Amino acid sequence: MASSRNSEEMDNDFNLFQEPEDYYPPAPEDKVEVFERNPEWVTTGTPSIITVNLLGTHPLWGHYLWNAAKVFANYLDEHKHIVQGKSVLELGAAGALPSLVSTCNGASRVVITDYPDHDLVENIRRNVSANVPADKIAKGLVTVEGFKWGYDIEKIAELSTHGGTFDVLILSDLVFNHSEHSALLRSVDRLMAKPREDGSGGGEAYVFFTHHRPWLADKDMDFLTRAHNELGLTVTRLVEDYTGAMFDSDPGDER
Repeated sequence: MASSRNSEEMDNDFNLFQEPEDYYPPAPEDKVEVFERNPEWVTTGTPSIITVNLLGTHPLWGHYLWNAAKVFANYLDEHKHIVQGKSVLELGAAGALPSLVSTCNGASRVVITDYPDHDLVENIRRNVSANVPADKIAKGLVTVEGFKWGYDIEKIAELSTHGGTFDVLILSDLVFNHSEHSALLRSVDRLMAKPREDGSGGGEAYVFFTHHRPWLADKDMDFLTRAHNELGLTVTRLVEDYTGAMFDSDPGDER
């Protein structure tokens, strides 16, 4: 038997299963944080202020400008020789502040990576466009790519300008992710420049972090222990700074 119901009645039935327009709360809007560089360390022709756009929210914690990134950005400004004339690779960059400061301080090439999520990667590109001179971008001196630690390493190696490795690796506030230590170490081992036969040269990895969970501090530090024991790397403490807690509600001693 043919149905006598008209299309409007059928549409109404379908709409019974649709949530109202205001059923879900609106997604948090992007936010912008301003990083003011120490005037004593700003060189002529580079910005004194870096604007960092951050996603409103993200399950991989890419929507924060982490305290460790700010401390490292200041450290890079004070010690420009770390990146001057060198190739730089940042892993898990989020807002990419240290990479942006590296471009200000004369890095020859900067490759910025985070998990291959469209929103994360496009947000980094937005920050590059907002803070890096257009000619550097046009020349390919600053590149943004998605990268899952420990996998497709050769894709990132191809972005290197010499031998598939980089002089400086930036790992800013990554070691709290204990389950990914092995993948991070594989990435460091493959992508950091090796010393020459006479022992000179070689790359450096700068690992800046906060013990966000004080009771798991030993697991954070295990990354450095493994870097020494498994990769044969020399581990040196560079700087320690008290910034206060990143999240006031976290339990434990914030110092």
